[in-house]
Amino acid sequence: MEVNDLGFVATILFVLVPALFLVILYIQTASREGNKS
Repeated sequence: MEVNDLGFVATILFVLVPALFLVILYIQTASREGNKS
């Protein structure tokens, strides 16, 4: 399976962007929960 550089970068971005978004949301929620208690 040959992947050119552009496709490789696009795949990484396609995976990392939603993952980072979820991680940021999780951290914000966790820190909010921590501040409540």
